[in-house]
Amino acid sequence: MKKFGQIKSNIENLLANSYGKDSFKNHIKEFKKRVLSNKNISEIYYIYDDLSSKKGINKDIASEYVNESLEKLVSLIDKNKSKIQELSDWVDTLIKDVDGNQYSDIDFVVYENKITNLEKVLESKTRLKNLIVTKEEKSLTESVNIPLSSMLKIATSTFNNEFSTISEEEKTELKSLLSLNKKEIEKQFIELKESVVSKLEMTRSESDDNELSSKVSQTINKINESKPDLVSLYKLKQLEQGL
Repeated sequence: MKKFGQIKSNIENLLANSYGKDSFKNHIKEFKKRVLSNKNISEIYYIYDDLSSKKGINKDIASEYVNESLEKLVSLIDKNKSKIQELSDWVDTLIKDVDGNQYSDIDFVVYENKITNLEKVLESKTRLKNLIVTKEEKSLTESVNIPLSSMLKIATSTFNNEFSTISEEEKTELKSLLSLNKKEIEKQFIELKESVVSKLEMTRSESDDNELSSKVSQTINKINESKPDLVSLYKLKQLEQGL
């Protein structure tokens, strides 16, 4: 069976190559069906993302965090081999294995954790630990150029952890955003950006609270600096609903 990190890299590359094309809608549809709609597969996918991200985790708990996450992965992968194989078969019909698997350390620990590989396993775990203790500032300006690692992470998190709690209207909105092509995203973003900034400027001008005015100004600056991509559009829609 192909390692999950390689499968994930192939999927991200597939989405990167098809982004903005007509085929992207079909690929996203299959991705939702094969990954997001399956609790176990989506959890595997999310843990891979989680362990390959700068999180700013406290060093005192980093080792335990990595070990428990890897143990969970091993268990999930072992119990879902047939579904993983189906996922691999699907993406293999559309794209060849890509080079530069960014999840190689996770793959090595999960699939090659043998006494003969102990030193390399420990080295991989150390790299994972060093990565997650590193803090990365995130904002509305965060790019979503696929391989949409961050977009897929948000999609996975949204569907896996929040899907059961959001309203039917919000589900429909999120699904509709995932079906947009690049030009449609840019058009909606520009239109929504003008509306949201206008409302925020009105709020700022009417407020006598200096702290509130300062926060509104910071938000406006972030919006003006943001790029017209899928995640920025989604966040902007969420912000508009709160105004």
